[in-house]
Formats: sequence, C-alpha cells, structure tokens
Amino acid sequence: MKIPSPFDGLHLDKGLICEFFAVFSRFEFSLKEAGYCRDVRGLVEPAWRGYAQKAVELVIIEPGSPLDEAITYLCDEPPLFQVSAQRWELRPLYGIGRLEQALDAAKQVRNNLFHGGKHTPHSPVGRDNRLVASSLMVLHACLQADAEIRDVYIQNQF
Repeated sequence: MKIPSPFDGLHLDKGLICEFFAVFSRFEFSLKEAGYCRDVRGLVEPAWRGYAQKAVELVIIEPGSPLDEAITYLCDEPPLFQVSAQRWELRPLYGIGRLEQALDAAKQVRNNLFHGGKHTPHSPVGRDNRLVASSLMVLHACLQADAEIRDVYIQNQF
C-alpha cells in the first residue's frame, strides 16, 4: 500500500509551506539561542511575547508597504483556532500593537499547519496561502531589522 503524501488534499503551495516551516523553526532556534526563552515544565521554549516587544522597537513598517499589508491581513483576518475535530473559532491575538499581534498570528499559522487540521475545507481558496506568505514576510522583516537574531539565524547555516 502506498502511503499518500501529507501534501495531498492541501490547498497550499508545497514550496511555500516548506520555506515557512524551515524559516519558522530556524527563527525559534535563534530566539532561544539569543536568550528569548522560558522554562515550561522543565523544557525550554521560545519567548515569543518577550521578543515581540523588542521587535516593535526595531521593525519599521512603511504605510502601504507589502509588510504593512501582511500585518494588516494577519491582524484583520487572523488564523482560527481549532477547538474540536471539525470546529474552528476566532480568538483575540496577543499584543497591544499590530506587529505583536501579527507575530502571534504567525505562531498560530504554524500551529495550525504543524498540528494538522488544514485538510478540512473550512478555509476559502487562497486564504491559507496568504496567511503563510504574510507570516513569512513578518518573520523576514524581523530578521532584517534585528541583527542579534539574524546573526544567530545565519551562523553555521551555509
């Protein structure tokens, strides 16, 4: 019996998903290495909320720019939270500012993709690709603006 690809049935660009997962995981590694981490029941996790406060000070968002549009999309049309096998709900994003909320949305986009649920037909065509692309744009903006995280991100990578 041939096991189908996990990409079968997804209405997402496979290359975009792979790029997003790779960037996201390397970004989380960089956060922890740079000291943006917290202890959760004896395990180290990235401290996204702490980092988001720093990112707000560093990332310049030009009105009308692609980054501004990505942040607006993530904040105005945020990813849903899966609360049961077939039920999704809207929950408020963490953060006072739009960039903090966009980073929280990007984290939820990753959770939705990684933990499944994207094989359900609840999303309009194109929405998930746009959520992933917007999340990727926010992560890249943080890497461009934050030399500390960027240096960890690229060290020993090439």
